[in-house]
Amino acid sequence: MSIDVDFSLALNDRTGKLFLGQDIISSLGSRVARVRYGRFHEFPHNNFVRRVVGRLTHNETLARVSRSRLITFLPVIRDPRPTLHLDPLSVVRHRLEPRDIVLCHDVGPITHPQYFAPGVDALYLRAYDQIRRIKPHIVFVSKTSQTEFQRLYGKDYASSNVIYVPTRLGVKEGSARRVDGIIQPFLLTVGSLGNRKNQARCIEAFSTSGLVEKGWRYVIVGGHEAGAGAVIQLAKQTPGVVMPGYTTDEELRWLYRNASGFVLMSLLEGFGMPVIEAIEHDLPCLVSSSGILKEVGGEAMLDADPLDPESIASGLASLAEMSREERTRRISQARAHLQTFAREPILASWRELVERVG
Repeated sequence: MSIDVDFSLALNDRTGKLFLGQDIISSLGSRVARVRYGRFHEFPHNNFVRRVVGRLTHNETLARVSRSRLITFLPVIRDPRPTLHLDPLSVVRHRLEPRDIVLCHDVGPITHPQYFAPGVDALYLRAYDQIRRIKPHIVFVSKTSQTEFQRLYGKDYASSNVIYVPTRLGVKEGSARRVDGIIQPFLLTVGSLGNRKNQARCIEAFSTSGLVEKGWRYVIVGGHEAGAGAVIQLAKQTPGVVMPGYTTDEELRWLYRNASGFVLMSLLEGFGMPVIEAIEHDLPCLVSSSGILKEVGGEAMLDADPLDPESIASGLASLAEMSREERTRRISQARAHLQTFAREPILASWRELVERVG
């Protein structure tokens, strides 16, 4: 069977969704007849053209969601072959059919719209309504996402599968470069700065944990999203908290290799790839007690209530003061759990799904 793939998210997205889409397309090989980027079948050759095509694609999505009369003369997309949508939002521009496949990362824009840019929830509401009506094949990146989707939109679909995100190639390989101003020992958080990743409560918890008086630092790395300004301001006012700003791949590898523990108290995650990366670097982890991070990290994770700074502070202290024996046990347990995300079995599941659907 051959399929078409809508990979329009590659025009604007540089998160884990991009790497997952590239892995899926590469794994499917000759099964992919054509890849679509908006209305185009070739990825733009330079950033300027990519931004233009991305803007045109976004504007078409907005027009279809708002049912603008300007879109009347532009027909929806319908390829002769089944289409794999690597993000639910692309279905808005297509005539979706039950034979199509939609990859659902999470339903966060519906359940937690406050963590996204204004209007994003309306776009996904339209996309998920279309999916609910047509009932195509759905793939989820976690059991948590599948359960939440089914709670909102039911279970009656052509098929419903959980296929995890595979580990990335070369995460540990490569040179490392020390980040100026970082003093060991330190705990590390990697993830976009803002309300969703919950760094403000983590900073508050670190301040009250007593760790800074014992010589510990808390290093936070990531780009900006909604609420970043407040996080940055709080970090500047809190002793022991370090935000090095933009870091290269070499600097990020140094941070992972030299941290003593990893912290991710996110309030909402699509998958939580930084936890996988921390495990690959043999770091014990403290994660949110509810949601996908426990599923991704497994039983080896320390956990805390992400809404309770006292609970987070206790978790930070436990992470920093972990005995050598407990650290070895948790790392061993986490690495065993990491086999759940082995690349080849996961990518084989995608190939098997495409063959079965056809």
